[in-house]
Amino acid sequence: MNDDFGCEPDVPLRSVSKISVVFNLKKSAGEGEPDDKYEEYDPLSTVESVAETIASFGFSVSLCEQDENFASRLQNQSPEFVANIAEGRGQGRGREAQVPCALESASIPFWGSDAVSMAMALDKLLSCRALAAEGIPVPFSASFRGNEDLASLPSLFGQFSRMVVKPRYEGSSKGIFSDSVAHSPLEAEKKIRRIWNRYDQPALLEEYLPGDEITVGITGNGNPSVAGMMKITPLQAREEFLYSLEEKRNYLERIRYEGPETIPPALRDQIGRCAVSAFSALELRDMARVDFRLDSDGIPRIIDINPLPGLSPLYSDLPILHRLSGGTYAGLIRSILMSAFRRCSLDCSPFAREADAS
Repeated sequence: MNDDFGCEPDVPLRSVSKISVVFNLKKSAGEGEPDDKYEEYDPLSTVESVAETIASFGFSVSLCEQDENFASRLQNQSPEFVANIAEGRGQGRGREAQVPCALESASIPFWGSDAVSMAMALDKLLSCRALAAEGIPVPFSASFRGNEDLASLPSLFGQFSRMVVKPRYEGSSKGIFSDSVAHSPLEAEKKIRRIWNRYDQPALLEEYLPGDEITVGITGNGNPSVAGMMKITPLQAREEFLYSLEEKRNYLERIRYEGPETIPPALRDQIGRCAVSAFSALELRDMARVDFRLDSDGIPRIIDINPLPGLSPLYSDLPILHRLSGGTYAGLIRSILMSAFRRCSLDCSPFAREADAS
């Protein structure tokens, strides 16, 4: 068995003709629910973009929503491979592992990380600890589950003047608002209780890093590589900047995405190596996005790692950074598919035919 986490190198290649795209469809929050409850889910336009791009390579593609009829729908479609972009149902920290678990149980190959890595990466505290154990720079963080944990706030603010308060296991900037930086124990407690009440999960306190925010795309397996990177800056300079829910929802008016040429070469190389190390440390597969902030000394630290990055060709960070680095959306999807096909010992000849046709 090689280092691609489950790929047998010498078995006969299996051909694939039928691929299902598994997803959760974005819907409006119900009465009494947070307005960002379904922020991680995809609109139909994103699902169709992924499906149409995969179909352009010559595959027969079906759409398979992960809802209450998911199991029977998947059985009826009988895919030979799955492109999984589903975030999972419910609020548990293992929700991103739901579809990988189902596919593993059914012996259906799929792109992306396995259930263990998905669950680990979604829990920001556990992933932070795992990366730190490998010597990868991360910010200080602490979990707050209940009232008994609040007694540690004065001590923390004796060490750090500013801390970011966010949910422990959410994505798409859910629970990260423009006012999520706390400057005192009292302010932090109010924001911690907001997380408890709004998301019914532990709050995470993380030291605020004042430097630039840079995000990196990684693709591949045994020798993963950087698929691009970009710097994320506000259009209007401000003393404290968070790439918050409000910023992402209004990115056209509030955010500037700057390509790798705006990052000093030495820093670019350092961040790229660190992102690849993090990808390998968590044993991720095929694709991921790794988010960095520079600390007061200019040292890049990982603030989040996402093995299930958004794939909207319009507004998702991974396609944007890939495009700013000279790539195309079709090229990104092709790269992810080919990485997964090679890992799963599937026949990659359709991609060769597609390249010849172009």
